[in-house]
Amino acid sequence: MFNLVKNRTQKMDPSSSIYCCRGMPYAAFVYGIVSIIAYSIWAFGIVKGQGPMYTTIALIYFGLSGLSLSRLVTTPGIRMKFCFFFAFAFLAYAVFWCVFWFGLRGRYEADLWGSVVGLLVMAWLFQKAFQKKGGILIAFAVLFTCYTLGYYLGEVGNTIVGGKVGKLLWGAGHGIGFGAGLGFLLHHCQTSD
Repeated sequence: MFNLVKNRTQKMDPSSSIYCCRGMPYAAFVYGIVSIIAYSIWAFGIVKGQGPMYTTIALIYFGLSGLSLSRLVTTPGIRMKFCFFFAFAFLAYAVFWCVFWFGLRGRYEADLWGSVVGLLVMAWLFQKAFQKKGGILIAFAVLFTCYTLGYYLGEVGNTIVGGKVGKLLWGAGHGIGFGAGLGFLLHHCQTSD
């Protein structure tokens, strides 16, 4: 459905931002910004009601995430295709996260279980779209670790600071961690098997 692959036998330019040492920080930075924008909906109470608020936040992620990360895709001319693919992959992640969060009513580490399943599906979708064979466990492990560190460190920031600033700190931490993991995932999926 989403073929985002390029010829992996081409030699990559060492200055390319796709290399992990540059791609992860870039993705962490831009996704941190996207996440702060998304979390501002919650922090400032812009949308009332839990369902509409989560929907609005998801729409921000759908609209800005793929665009912000598309610079890391090495295949020429597929920016919009990647944006649609990312929206699809994020939707898959979000559905699983919401199933666990709402299904377990926020208890029993619902956000953690939702993240495990949602991020595994997201990593699998990325591997399929980029036709990457093998390495799903390392891709998932790095994505999940970065995401989890960012999410829970952001939560600690929210607990310590509180209020609107604390909520924005949570968004920043979540976005930086998730972005770093996505930067690695993009690098991993576009390198030779």
